[in-house]
Amino acid sequence: MTDVEEGKDIISLDAGFPDRVLSTSFYLSLITIVGSLSYMSFMGTVSIAVGCGISLLLYKMLWWAVQYAVRHKRSEIKGFFLKVSLVKYGIVGVMLLSVCLFLDVHIVALALGLSMVLIVLVLKIVSRILVNYMNKSIKMSSRNLGNISANVSKKGV
Repeated sequence: MTDVEEGKDIISLDAGFPDRVLSTSFYLSLITIVGSLSYMSFMGTVSIAVGCGISLLLYKMLWWAVQYAVRHKRSEIKGFFLKVSLVKYGIVGVMLLSVCLFLDVHIVALALGLSMVLIVLVLKIVSRILVNYMNKSIKMSSRNLGNISANVSKKGV
């Protein structure tokens, strides 16, 4: 391990992490919606689809707000986040109210859809922590065998 790798935090995330969470959440949402077509009623599938759509929309709006605030409004970040949050949750509140009033939604399916991005985010962070922990705790020493370098000893296992 180099000195740079030893100084890294156990939860170091790269710049592409939010985009990977969004794409994974989108694909997992599609898989969940397609799977619900065969196991749930039509309104259950619609409830999951609406929840996934709202969840993806909230995450995309949050990521846009963070990027915009960091790039353009560094001095007014708190006020900007307050304005964006009020608009965002107002829109989401109207969407949820209209869905609940005009459709016969299944609350559990809607909650599953709404939690889709959160599930992916938590699982990706936990897996990153576990991988970084394992990389830090298992120290490898190498021994050269001719022109080939081989890892031969493990510490911490």
